[in-house]
Amino acid sequence: MRSRGRVKIPLSLFIIMRKIKITPAYDNEAAHRQLKLLMMQGKELHIQVENEEVEIGCQGVTGLRYLLNNNSWEWILGYLQTGDYEDFGVFPSAVARIAKEGDKENRVKELIEHGYNVLSVRFRRETDAVISIRVLFKFGKLFFYIKRTDKFIDYLISHNKW
Repeated sequence: MRSRGRVKIPLSLFIIMRKIKITPAYDNEAAHRQLKLLMMQGKELHIQVENEEVEIGCQGVTGLRYLLNNNSWEWILGYLQTGDYEDFGVFPSAVARIAKEGDKENRVKELIEHGYNVLSVRFRRETDAVISIRVLFKFGKLFFYIKRTDKFIDYLISHNKW
């Protein structure tokens, strides 16, 4: 026998379905607009770099998350050096969400090889498992917290950054 009309859903399943909350995708476009506004105001940005995203703070703003791609990374570096906030050719929605092991190390190596002001913070070898690195610019600072490895420490020593 065929039933007409609605399908009956058990009450317990209905309650479970109402409790499930689907989080929307992160709006990197809005974060990009907010970051550009901060740049237009000439704010000194404090940027903590993770593998595929940065967390941006400045006076009055903390915890602005921004997903990176190569163009947006170059745009942020350009602002930190010169204060230029023009974002032509930067597409914040074109983000590849694939973090590779060693991305932060590669970014630090790139900055060292281009001659930026990279400072590493010394630690007691017995206690700290990460290396704290700061890169200083006219319009802000980059902060990296990188897992300590002998290979990376040897690289820093060979470039007189340790």
